[in-house]
Amino acid sequence: MDRYYDYIMKALASGMIRKDIYREIKKQGYPGQVSTAYDYMNKLIAIHGIEIAVNRSSSIEAITRRKQLNKFDHITRQSIFRFLWLNDTVVSGYRDYLMEKYPIISELYKCIKEFRRIFKEKSLPQLYLFIDRYKTSEIKQLAVFASGLEKDLEAVENAVVSDLSNGFVEGVNNKLKMIKRTMYGRCGQKLLTAKLMYDPHSKTG
Repeated sequence: MDRYYDYIMKALASGMIRKDIYREIKKQGYPGQVSTAYDYMNKLIAIHGIEIAVNRSSSIEAITRRKQLNKFDHITRQSIFRFLWLNDTVVSGYRDYLMEKYPIISELYKCIKEFRRIFKEKSLPQLYLFIDRYKTSEIKQLAVFASGLEKDLEAVENAVVSDLSNGFVEGVNNKLKMIKRTMYGRCGQKLLTAKLMYDPHSKTG
C-alpha cells in the first residue's frame, strides 16, 4: 500500500471517499483486498486527523471544483425548485436577481401560482384563461402542458369543480402492481389473493 501513499493522501485530503480511492488504486495495479486498503486508509485518517469524506464524487477534480464553488455566495438548483414548488423563502436579493436574470423562472413561478389558484377557488373560467394563455407560451414545456389540458378538458373540469377523486383506486392498483412485481412471476393467483384480500376467518392476528 505504501507505493500508493502519495495518491491516497492527496485523495483523502481533497474529500474523495474511500470506496472511490480503492477503485482508483485498483486501476493503478493494486493487487490486494479491499479490507487491507480500507485498514491502511483508516490508519492514515487516524494519524493525520483527516475528516472522513461524505462526498459522492468519484474524482479529485470534481470535489476540488465543489470546494472552490463553496467559497462563493450562490444558490443551488434544489433551492430554486423548492422555491417554485414549495414556496420556500429565498433571500430577497436572490429572488430579485433570479427573476431579473432568468425570466423563465419568473414565468414558471407565475404559472404555478395561477394553476394552484384554479383548484383552490374551483374556477372553470380561470382554467380556460390559463389554457389560452399558456398553450402559446414560448416555453415549450408549458405549451405542451396547456395543450394537454385542453385535449382532456372534460376530465380536468371535473377535477377542478369536484371533491371526488379516483386517488384511492389508483393507490390500490399501484399496491397490486408492486406486489405482483415482487413475486417475479413465480407465484400463482392463490398466493396473490392471500397477500391482498382480507380473510375474516383467518386465525392470524
